[in-house]
Amino acid sequence: MIKTREAISPILSEYLKEFTTKDDRADIISKVNGVSSSTLRDVMYRRNSVSEYNLPAVKLLLLKASENAEAKIQKARNCKKEIKKVIDCI
Repeated sequence: MIKTREAISPILSEYLKEFTTKDDRADIISKVNGVSSSTLRDVMYRRNSVSEYNLPAVKLLLLKASENAEAKIQKARNCKKEIKKVIDCI
């Protein structure tokens, strides 16, 4: 759960670091007026609290992390299939 005036949880912070990039953050900043990349980064690293002001950007960043995680899952599945094909031919 995300609450304004509080930092995000340590696990959410880790997920955002793992599954988003600085380019993802830049894309989000371009869509949300008035939130700087440093503010979003500081929220991600738990140096800054979530506020009503930056909450829309945080929500978009969480959605992007979820999309990126899903893409990694799919990539891993494809990798397993290809490796199985190679192993089966050996």
